[in-house]
Order: sequence, then C-alpha cells, then structure tokens
Amino acid sequence: MRKGFSVIELLVVLAVLAVIFAIGVFNGRRTLLSQEQAAFLRSLQGLFWEAATEAASRGENLVLHFTGQRLEVRRTDGTVLRALDLPPGVSLSLTQGVVARFTPPGKVADRDGRNLRQPLSFTATVGSQTYTYTVSLIGETEVVP
Repeated sequence: MRKGFSVIELLVVLAVLAVIFAIGVFNGRRTLLSQEQAAFLRSLQGLFWEAATEAASRGENLVLHFTGQRLEVRRTDGTVLRALDLPPGVSLSLTQGVVARFTPPGKVADRDGRNLRQPLSFTATVGSQTYTYTVSLIGETEVVP
C-alpha cells in the first residue's frame, strides 16, 4: 500500500486546474469589457443632457468636442469640464472636431451654433450591435438598439 500521490497525478491535477483558471480569466475579461461598453453607452446618453444643463447653470456656451477616442465637454476657452473615453470595441459615427454646441438657455445647437431644426442623430457600434442616438433641442437623448 502506498501513501501520497505520484508526481504524474499531481501534474494532471495542476494541468486541469490551469485550464479551469484560464477559462475563468478569459470569461471574466470578456464580461468586464462588455460591462465597460454598457457603462459607456449609458454615459453617452446622459452626456448631452448634462452639457445642456451645465450651459444653463453656468450661463455660458459650451462645446462637445470629439477627438480620437474621446468626447469632451469644453468651455469656449478650451477648459475641459467633462471627458468620456471610448472603450475598446466601441465606435461612433460622429465626425472629429466640434459635434454640438450648448447655449445658456440649455439648448443644443449644431456644430456651427445654429439651433437644431431637427434632432441630432448618430450611431454607436459595439461589436455587431448598433445603437442609434437621437438628441433633442434640450439635450434629451433617446437610444434605439
């Protein structure tokens, strides 16, 4: 009768545990990334409302600027008030540069400062899923998957 485990038995157990650990890490990273993307989509929806409200409370014009993988709400002097970074796997149909302007009464204007004649629309794509965002004159944002 022998006592203990052989080296081969221990190696087999370690190999099985390593495979289980690797699967868990892979699934955990994927879940974390999808949660980060979902949080970004919710933040993007609130960004327009917050910027319009901020313009009204400050009594000054603000600008939403899109540069690279970052959206920024800026004062006219360039000071960044709020920034939102796009997570990996997310793309927007917005053009680089000024996206919209926010005026002191809390209204959204187009990139040239003219009042919106129709709602501002753009898309956000996460993997194969596309979401359409529609922004009203007062910054309310509706999302349609």
